[in-house]
Amino acid sequence: MTAGEGRIRPRDLLRVTSRRPDVGFEAELLEVSGEVDLFSVQVLENAITEALGRDPALLVIDLTGVSFLASVGMTVLLKVYREAGRTTRLRVVTPERSTVGRALELTGLTEALAVAASQSDALSRD
Repeated sequence: MTAGEGRIRPRDLLRVTSRRPDVGFEAELLEVSGEVDLFSVQVLENAITEALGRDPALLVIDLTGVSFLASVGMTVLLKVYREAGRTTRLRVVTPERSTVGRALELTGLTEALAVAASQSDALSRD
């Protein structure tokens, strides 16, 4: 909450940490934690836009720490899949039996997105 206001801000609900892992090629890793909903989705979208602006060969979005993924969050993932195009490969990390993993599976997004169960799997060159 903000000091003195008692209001919740989007970044209070969702945190995105960006780093460049040392994997031998240009990769960007976004570690996401919290809830992705209509109120907080802009935090995720901004982080993805910034990461794509650095033109990595691989962008990994780790959703392991996400406890809730609304349809608007899934829309952002599809949008980044389309925007990444030919220059940036996209991989999404989510454990199979997690709430988020199940949501991606039920909507068919695991077929469209390259979903991995761990960061190390996602960061592999394959």
